[in-house]
Amino acid sequence: MGGRSMSRLWVLVVGPLVVLALLVAGAVWLAWPKKNTVTIEVYPGTSGVAFQLTVNEDGVSRELKGTVPEQFDLEGYRVTYSLTSADDAGEFRVKATIGGVAIGSSGSGNPPTKGVRGWVKSNWGWSPPDHWIESFSKDGDTGWMSPPP
Repeated sequence: MGGRSMSRLWVLVVGPLVVLALLVAGAVWLAWPKKNTVTIEVYPGTSGVAFQLTVNEDGVSRELKGTVPEQFDLEGYRVTYSLTSADDAGEFRVKATIGGVAIGSSGSGNPPTKGVRGWVKSNWGWSPPDHWIESFSKDGDTGWMSPPP
């Protein structure tokens, strides 16, 4: 008889606690920030303009080089990017997208006296990521208009 009452105790007390723990774990997993894949599309203005892309993905920096047109996929919880050109003529434009949805665009001007930079930061699972994109003067840059996270 004692074994049967222990089974009931298990079902009535421990069972609901296990279910509650699983529900809480699932809710936390769904709410946790997710990595974003940010696509940086560099397109003409002027084809063939050379540029440099500096990227920081979750604290890991790298530098890439390319010529217009070009596309890069960046991934992370926090992504910053900056594009500049050493060319004296021509123009490039930059469009940033997440999941095919445009989050902003900007350009270098012609001649390319400006660079383009931006950032993306993950939020809780139910919120879209924060983001920013801006042009900046390559000479006399005064810093971000919206500081990166």
